[in-house]
Amino acid sequence: MRFLARRLAERQDLREPPSVQGVTVEQVMTVTGARPCHIVSFGWPLRVAVDQETGDADMLR
Repeated sequence: MRFLARRLAERQDLREPPSVQGVTVEQVMTVTGARPCHIVSFGWPLRVAVDQETGDADMLR
C-alpha cells in the first residue's frame, strides 16, 4: 500500500480518492513470470497489483 500512499501524496487534485471495493490474491504475469499479487479493486476500471514479495505495485488493465 506504500504505492497508493505515495501516489496520494503526489496528487495535486485534493478530491477524495476512490474507496477500495475489494482485495484478492491472484497470479499476475510479468516479464519475469507469474507472480503472486494482491489485486486491489476500486469498483471502476482501475485495479492495482501489489507484488507480495517485493511490495512493487502497478496498475492493471
